[in-house]
Amino acid sequence: MPMTAAKSTSRSNSSLRNIGSDAAAPWQLVLALLALRLGNVCLVQTFIHPDETWQSLEVAHRHVFGYGFITWEWRHALRGFAHPMLFAIVYHILALLRLDDTSLILVAPYVLVALVAAAIDYATFAFAKRLSGSQMASWAVLCSAVSWTMGSGVVRPLVNSSETMFTALAFVYWPWNQPSATSPVFSDNRKPGASLPTALFFAALSCIVRPTSAVLWLCAGIVLLVNQPRHNRISRTIYIVTTTLITAIIALLAMLIVDYLGYKKWVFPPLQFFNFNVQQDLGTWFGESPPLYHLYVSMPILFTSMLPFVLHGIYTCFRTKHVTLEPAIVAALASFLFSLVGHMEYRFLYPLLPIGFTYAAISIHSLVGPLHTNSAIKKPTTRVKSIWTKRNIIVYLSLTNVPATLYLNLVHQRGVVDALKYLRNQAISNNVSQIGFLMPCHSTPFYSHLHKTIPMWFLSCEPPLDRAHLNTHYWEADDFEQNPVDFLHKIFVAQDLQSTDETLNAGGVLDYRGFSSNSNAPVPGQPRPWPSHLVLYNIMAERIGHVLVDRGYAECARFFNTHFNGDARRKGDVVVYCQAQKTK
Repeated sequence: MPMTAAKSTSRSNSSLRNIGSDAAAPWQLVLALLALRLGNVCLVQTFIHPDETWQSLEVAHRHVFGYGFITWEWRHALRGFAHPMLFAIVYHILALLRLDDTSLILVAPYVLVALVAAAIDYATFAFAKRLSGSQMASWAVLCSAVSWTMGSGVVRPLVNSSETMFTALAFVYWPWNQPSATSPVFSDNRKPGASLPTALFFAALSCIVRPTSAVLWLCAGIVLLVNQPRHNRISRTIYIVTTTLITAIIALLAMLIVDYLGYKKWVFPPLQFFNFNVQQDLGTWFGESPPLYHLYVSMPILFTSMLPFVLHGIYTCFRTKHVTLEPAIVAALASFLFSLVGHMEYRFLYPLLPIGFTYAAISIHSLVGPLHTNSAIKKPTTRVKSIWTKRNIIVYLSLTNVPATLYLNLVHQRGVVDALKYLRNQAISNNVSQIGFLMPCHSTPFYSHLHKTIPMWFLSCEPPLDRAHLNTHYWEADDFEQNPVDFLHKIFVAQDLQSTDETLNAGGVLDYRGFSSNSNAPVPGQPRPWPSHLVLYNIMAERIGHVLVDRGYAECARFFNTHFNGDARRKGDVVVYCQAQKTK
């Protein structure tokens, strides 16, 4: 007999309240969080950020299996190999066990992602416990568990997720100065669990996987130095600087070695990244964000319904002086510095999530008391006590986050993933000889999802590498968008598909490896033969469908993609056209 809605809600709320219970051993919390995130990643059926595939799984896939498209960043060494190497290890294990031709090739990377997300959850709990006590820590891990950002954004193979994990672990051991301490002492005695060397170790790992993380740790270091007590200030400063320099040198050496293993030559990606994104500010090619973007866009997106609690928690700490404001100051400084570049995305601030969850927990505790009832603890009295209760808080956080998580994981932009699953099945049945994507570049996953050595190509959108070429740079995807019919007549040539092997071996535009040591990247605008399958959005199918039919194509599959999309080029279903003889 199905439970009534009231009983179901009661059990659900009870389950949520058990997260982070003081009665639970650490390993029990770890297992609970791991089970939560394993179930979470099983729900991920969509494709939101191109980087979740193109800057991680694609790179790892090519590194292990020898084929897969490599984007321009990797050809010019703007990216570090540390993050893709994590997934390369997973692929290596599958290859050794000869399981890479099974569905595990799609599932296994997300198991690793689940581990990353669970580690962030637990680190958030440990960080909040060190900062404000176990009662607030329970609320903090609850905020992390229900957050849509964690449940839909972090649980993807993004470098920002790995960066957030190492950053959260570093927060746990960072020597935060507690204003309530009567005689703070640097290092472990200053606050139980604090250890600068351990914190710097995890901070270094965050910088290795994403060098821009150094901005955050620069802010944390400045705040730490400024807030050092006068007693032995000089010796403490020397200790901090020396430990940091030693850690930085070791991290740089590790980064060089990892990138050498990935690129097969000595490179230093941070320098190339700085030249492209800062010195020449060419990152704005992908979109220029307005000033204060992180303040009024990123923060509300990251925390949504929790943002009022975050702000109230910071105010509460400022008013009571019981919990340090150092993490909030570090977050504010880092957000400001990250805002100085032209191109910004809200996921760049994922590492600040543990800080926000902790201050939200402090706020909630001040309103309704501890998450777990304890008769020995007197609940705080507030004027809004009658409005906010533990039950109402849990329901409010759940209703404003869980539905969004489910929608973004199961519905929004799932057609691009379903299309690749369809093509993978067709490839297994030998019904595909070549695939072309007439869509804005990086609209879908690629070889990491197909895992077949079938030629594939998409419309290029590589940026110029010099500001002097901004006005003359050719953008193939834009050329297609402006006049798709003329583009088709110009770009495609009549050629027997069975004879494309010569083009492949010559390293031409159909080279499924993307590029090799003997060939350059595919040349935008280079002619190519008509493929056996074409993938496009319905809005474009309405413009060029008649041309495809005239060329012998027919619609062979259609997949719902999303109910809304801010990019007009990506509206409608994802449609797969097949040559007549390939139509099923």
